[in-house]
Amino acid sequence: MHILEQLVCFTQEEMDFLQGKEKIDKSIFSHETSNVIDYHYLLEDHQMFSVRKHARFCQYPKHRHNYIELMYVYSGKMTHYINERDITIKTGQLLLLNQNIEHSIDYCDENDIIFNFIIRPEFLRFLSTMVEDDNAVSKFIFDTLYSYDNEGEYLVFKVQDNQKVTSYIESIIMNLYEPQLYNDIELKLLVGILLTELMNHPENIESYTGDSYEKILSSTILKYIVTNFQNGSLNELSEIIHQPNYKICKIIKKQTGQTFTELLQHEKLKTAEKLLITTTLTMQEIIQEVGYENISYFYRLFKKEYKTTPQVYREKSKIN
Repeated sequence: MHILEQLVCFTQEEMDFLQGKEKIDKSIFSHETSNVIDYHYLLEDHQMFSVRKHARFCQYPKHRHNYIELMYVYSGKMTHYINERDITIKTGQLLLLNQNIEHSIDYCDENDIIFNFIIRPEFLRFLSTMVEDDNAVSKFIFDTLYSYDNEGEYLVFKVQDNQKVTSYIESIIMNLYEPQLYNDIELKLLVGILLTELMNHPENIESYTGDSYEKILSSTILKYIVTNFQNGSLNELSEIIHQPNYKICKIIKKQTGQTFTELLQHEKLKTAEKLLITTTLTMQEIIQEVGYENISYFYRLFKKEYKTTPQVYREKSKIN
């Protein structure tokens, strides 16, 4: 039987609801006293991305996620309540929710088949350096990765007539349920292609984001940091966006909780970590590649962040 056909069958959770069970078992998603659905309950330690079928025959009260959620309506419809607004997505459409958005979900009946993609923010990091154009999706990605102020941000994709999107979504679902060799690479490629196709059709995107001047400016600042972390400077950024240094620092601190220097340092260390794992470059070459000159300073920063030396980190990654 086709994997998608298997997934539309009733789950045990759905059968329980049909038999009169009214209370949602929160232990599946989060701590009993919390209204935050935690990806640690839904993903294995090594997993960055997963999918599960939305349980029908019940209403979900107000809750939040500490991950990004992409919902795809395979058939029927789904209604969310966000900031006193009703958002209904129908067959073939998608809803992309940022972290920490409080929302509730209306009752779904037998014909409402929805797939929920659970995405850890780090999974989208590889896209942040690939997307050059400013658009609703790229702004969403940058805000997801670097901003604390994501309340109320979501995108609706009315792409029900786009066969490419349908094909990519179904390929991602099958890849997750029937993983192959090099699964992580294939999955990243599929998600990248999907988001690229969505970006190619801005006319089909409804954006609900904090489009204040400061929010737009912060997105520009964060993109500069990601793309210029090797040699970026506050003075250069100030000249590019025509804002004084103190204002840039204030916006960065408000949006991320970090300083300009800390964000640059974070990007350098993340890139160094990636090079350690994926290349055979020497330590000297890696240090130069990410923009450091002082080797001992780099070692000190790396050990503080990853609790081990770069060499040991590289060796452990080979074993794993």
